[in-house]
Amino acid sequence: MSEQINCKSDCVYSYIKKKRTYDVAVIGGGVAGIAAALSAARAGAKVVLAESSYMLGGLATAGLVTIYLPLCDGMGHQVSFGIAEELLKLSISCGAEGDYPSAWFSDDEMNVSQRKKQRYLTRFNPHVFAILSEKLLSENGVDILYGATMFGLTKNDKSDSVLSLFLTTKTDAYEIFAKSFVDCTGDASLFYLLGGETILPVHKNANAAWYYEVKDGEYLLRQIGNCSHIYDDNFIGGISGIDGEENSREMIISHEKIINDFLKKGDVSRIHSIATIPSIPQLRMSRMILGKYRISKQDDKKKFESSVGSFGSWLESGPAFELPLESLYCAGIKNVCAAGRCISVEGDNMWDITRVIPVCAVSGEAAGALAAVSSDFENTDYHIVQNVLTSRGIMLHLDELGIV
Repeated sequence: MSEQINCKSDCVYSYIKKKRTYDVAVIGGGVAGIAAALSAARAGAKVVLAESSYMLGGLATAGLVTIYLPLCDGMGHQVSFGIAEELLKLSISCGAEGDYPSAWFSDDEMNVSQRKKQRYLTRFNPHVFAILSEKLLSENGVDILYGATMFGLTKNDKSDSVLSLFLTTKTDAYEIFAKSFVDCTGDASLFYLLGGETILPVHKNANAAWYYEVKDGEYLLRQIGNCSHIYDDNFIGGISGIDGEENSREMIISHEKIINDFLKKGDVSRIHSIATIPSIPQLRMSRMILGKYRISKQDDKKKFESSVGSFGSWLESGPAFELPLESLYCAGIKNVCAAGRCISVEGDNMWDITRVIPVCAVSGEAAGALAAVSSDFENTDYHIVQNVLTSRGIMLHLDELGIV
């Protein structure tokens, strides 16, 4: 017995032209979605990745936030592994834009000692990274559906399982059936549509207007708007990130800031041009799930028996956290989990730590593994998910890394 959600008439349902069936459906093609789709495919699942734009990478590429933040704790210890490290290396496999992490690519004693001074981060080209990520997913058998916007779903009204999603593209409407679903929208959109528990940040997003400029032969990232202050209690205003009209106004304001900043340095010429502007709002936080467990700053160095990965803090050296499986799903929803910046955490400061590329990749790999091996997440033995991850050489507990 199924119940249709947000499909308000038979004519809407009859509009569905194409039906597809998969083991795992990943919604959202940012870094979390890339990692989740890749992880599930490598675990043997038939996977589709649905992305509303026509470019993979989300904020990292279309949003021009081209800084792959640290995979380490700032104390010389690498804490994030697996696909998180694979994607960092992929992003600069054709060359880095800056901050090449040479100390982390060699076991030379001198380089090891440098790791305390040079964090395991880098800067990458957004377009190269997007294309290489697309190639990587295709090589691993992931079906990519671009231009796909979610507008409804069906669920089993007895078991709280999602049966299918309705997606619309420019010319067609799809019904995607799957055993499991991964919400990598960044906004917990699937959970919200499903009626799951979600929460908004206390502090709204500041306006950001990052863009690329060519000036005197150099290709430069211009960072207008320091986004770190959006978590300061003194910050007033900002945007929520979940209102379409508000987001549209945000983009218009950002565009005006970009053109004004660019023209201050001269008119357009062969040696001075705007190379790239963001094609999506440069939002940091919007909406997240209220999962079965909420990670907090007090969980620094805490061991979780159900850990499915670990990560540090890009804001400071020292903190390190394990990622409990229970932070990826909500009680009472069987076959939908989250990855990326909408996983379950406590407080905006912790949200600030977990919204960035490395944690998106770590949570994405874990969510993809979970979705590949189960369709009843609350009742899944976490050891099964851990076995998938450890078989890839991923260490799941900080004490294994000598961090206590």
